[in-house]
Amino acid sequence: MKTFVIGISGVTNGGKTTLAKNLQKHLPNCSVISQDDFFKPESEIETDTNGFLQYDVLEALNMEKMMSTISCWMESPRHSLASTDSGSTEEIPILIIEGFLLFNYKPLDTLWNRSYFLTIPYEECKRRRSLPRWNKIRRGSLFTSV
Repeated sequence: MKTFVIGISGVTNGGKTTLAKNLQKHLPNCSVISQDDFFKPESEIETDTNGFLQYDVLEALNMEKMMSTISCWMESPRHSLASTDSGSTEEIPILIIEGFLLFNYKPLDTLWNRSYFLTIPYEECKRRRSLPRWNKIRRGSLFTSV
């Protein structure tokens, strides 16, 4: 079965999930897989010399599980994930995969029909990373030191 796979990557908190979900609402036969759903348990995440959990590296993600989920979708795109309905079974199934380290994981490179890297200005990125959601992760520690 022919499929169409879109990769959306970019800075954390840069709008990837929002874009993917909005596209899913407007594209027929569209499913979304989010890399954020594949973080390893906190007990398996390494810490840096300052004691901060290292979520910003591929090793913090269970990429094998993510690849398995993608493979299941590729084998049976109409039955594997919640997707938008289509009035026609002739529509090509679309998979949007979004995540901040997608393009750093070489096994994904062969999947993309289209790939996009989102950027936002530094100050906006810093502002978003200062929001309460990020407090328990690191509140600017690595962000401002890089």
